[in-house]
Amino acid sequence: MADAGGPVFHGPVHNSQIAWGSQEVTQTQHIGPGPAALDDLQAAVRALLDGIGELGLSPADAVTLRADADELLDEAAADEPDPGRLRRLHARVRAVLAALATGAVTGAGAGAAQLAQSMLVDVQRALP
Repeated sequence: MADAGGPVFHGPVHNSQIAWGSQEVTQTQHIGPGPAALDDLQAAVRALLDGIGELGLSPADAVTLRADADELLDEAAADEPDPGRLRRLHARVRAVLAALATGAVTGAGAGAAQLAQSMLVDVQRALP
């Protein structure tokens, strides 16, 4: 016979919400990046900023990527980073790197594509 006293978990449970024995439940949960993730993100963005010149971007695209990366770095370093702004800036930076990594950007050589792929992996790992 099953235990009617409540849920039983066999293993770690993290960032979970559970409703037990309720007819109508509305739950909202916002989980932001922790300090370690923000440190990793800042390191990945600094490396990106250091390597922008090697990506083979047009001057206009390089300026745009640098501006987005600078804003992302500033937001990640804020006392209380805005998770929505972090996600938007992160997505814009990832989109440029992904286009470079797949060779979708005209003028980017194979070396630039490999560098962009490496940077993309680092940026994605830092803030999934």
